Amino acid sequence: MKPIHFRTRRWIGITVTLIAAAIVMIVNQWQHNRLGHASHFTGFTLLATLCLLILLGVRRRLPVLPLGNVSTWTQIHLYTGLFATVVYVAHVPALIAGGQFECTLSLMFLIVTASGFYGLYASRTLPRRLSAVNGEYRYDQIPWHRNEIAKAANRLLDGTSNEPAMTALKTFYRKYLTPFFDSSPTLAYVVAPTGHRRRRLLSELKELDRYLESQSRSTAGQFAALVRRRDDLDYQYALQLRLRLWVILHSIFSLLLFAGAIIHAAVALRFTS
Repeated sequence: MKPIHFRTRRWIGITVTLIAAAIVMIVNQWQHNRLGHASHFTGFTLLATLCLLILLGVRRRLPVLPLGNVSTWTQIHLYTGLFATVVYVAHVPALIAGGQFECTLSLMFLIVTASGFYGLYASRTLPRRLSAVNGEYRYDQIPWHRNEIAKAANRLLDGTSNEPAMTALKTFYRKYLTPFFDSSPTLAYVVAPTGHRRRRLLSELKELDRYLESQSRSTAGQFAALVRRRDDLDYQYALQLRLRLWVILHSIFSLLLFAGAIIHAAVALRFTS
């Protein structure tokens, strides 16, 4: 069977989501007109949708299961999340509910929704940004690669001669390159990775050329290559860490939201029974 094109799947997903959302709004209005428990209908619809979202999230993280393409399940997760947002708007009297527990539950829903939209943005942009730099590194192997680069820089320094032309390069290495190669990227860099460190170090290495001879210039060029390699590694680390933290936080808040929704539903049933 020929697989459905991504664009076709997108239109199918949007159409089904709009139809489902329209049905919920119509039934919700019908319940209001009949003075029925419209909030029960939207509330339990939302609870069932949250349960489905958690199950879809589990499926996405188990790609070995023979249950279809992971990208298809990701699309289903996305449109189910959009449907849940519509149901939430129909369910609550205000975007952030009153009352301590209800307010907390509303904030958790908004956090999960916002993190879901961030996940959509990240899944569309971060892979391209990761592929734009040289090298592919597994997250758990990045510390090893970082250590190997530092060792290579130290070996390069140890292999230099004691001629006067090398003095400026060795001084620069101990003052600027040693902290760069031997330390982990800062929190500021992880939050907003930029090429500022790379450009500054490469520019200062270039400024040393007038003090160097042919052999020391070659060594400086090798240091520059290691600086580029280390900066690419740190960039990949920052983006991969961002993805991992998003998965953890989104999952934790989703579970907390689901648990809170169950408690909220139980309390609502008790007071209306």
